[in-house]
Amino acid sequence: MDIDRIERRDHISVAEFVRNFLQPGIPVVLGSALTEHWQARHDWVVDGKPNFARICELYGSAIVPVAHCNTPYFNDQKRTEMPLCKFLDLWQRSPEEQLYCKDFHFTKHGPPDYIAYTPLPHVSDDWLNLFYDLHPELEDNYRFCYLGGNGTWTPFHQDVYRSYSWSANICGEKKWVLVPPGQDHLFTDGTGQTVYNLFDYDDAKFPRLGELKAIEIVQRAGEVVFVPSGWWHQVRNTSDTISINHNWANEYNLPVLYSHLRHSIEAVHHALRDIPRDEEFASIAQVVLRSDSGMDYRWFFAFVSTLASEYISALHSNQSIRESSLSTFDSYFTSPQTIRFALSRISMTLDLLLQDDVSSTIDGLVEQIDALKARLDETIRPEK
Repeated sequence: MDIDRIERRDHISVAEFVRNFLQPGIPVVLGSALTEHWQARHDWVVDGKPNFARICELYGSAIVPVAHCNTPYFNDQKRTEMPLCKFLDLWQRSPEEQLYCKDFHFTKHGPPDYIAYTPLPHVSDDWLNLFYDLHPELEDNYRFCYLGGNGTWTPFHQDVYRSYSWSANICGEKKWVLVPPGQDHLFTDGTGQTVYNLFDYDDAKFPRLGELKAIEIVQRAGEVVFVPSGWWHQVRNTSDTISINHNWANEYNLPVLYSHLRHSIEAVHHALRDIPRDEEFASIAQVVLRSDSGMDYRWFFAFVSTLASEYISALHSNQSIRESSLSTFDSYFTSPQTIRFALSRISMTLDLLLQDDVSSTIDGLVEQIDALKARLDETIRPEK
């Protein structure tokens, strides 16, 4: 692999982060001083290592997903579930088992008034988690904790929905390999399967993998890694490590999410090519799409519609932004100018949905898109 290095910034304004990294989709490591005030960096750590007793006290009864890093399962790893305290005990007693607690929704557990962290203002423009906060009936979010010992790892992958992600190390170190988009042909075999491990693979299946251009990062305690949409990555813990991670989306990567939705439905249609295209086909395809990619067309419209409504309300309400659902967003993202920009990006994405032939196969969806687009265009139309 052709390994490059990454920029590291100890201090950076939100505007500079947006301009130089978020908008162009370039990864960066943000310095540990930015997370120094987090409660987790003090409560969860003792002498630079995990404070197992405190973590068990806070979250021990939670049932957590655990990956068995020594046991591949298709393009992932075998998963089981167990109480967090049991996992922490196994981690300490049997590190050779290479157990890794991943995707633990820790914010759903613990004392209700305990605030382990606050997302950096640079990444506060988080539409994805706001959407789930506004729809508690969906019982989901993309706020996670990862806990694992030296050598535990995550195979080569892209993030859900092709979202952004950020990962903050509470303690320990990770080694990342980030791969810019546009190189899929180098790590995809003749059956369409992507490589599982960049450092242990079959040369006959992936003869051109050595041509891959990548960025390598060693992430230290307190540092935050920003992973842009569509970047493949593989991550290994090089010591006992705890991290807090978010998947997130906003106006800058919304077109990427739509592109992934469209690509995914095309893959579903190809997989279902032998099924008759009768009146039930569209519904079947959407079910398969939701199962495979985590979203379907109705979910995607609900997502953009929810955010559009919140932004429109913020523009027209006499209520302060600090009293609205956008109160967790940094002020950079909530000025009238940036709100109108966000609404224009949603409007552009609705145009793509209207041009998408799949939308017309879903009962009532085109009419809903038309109505929302008219509302948006009225809101963002320049005043005479």
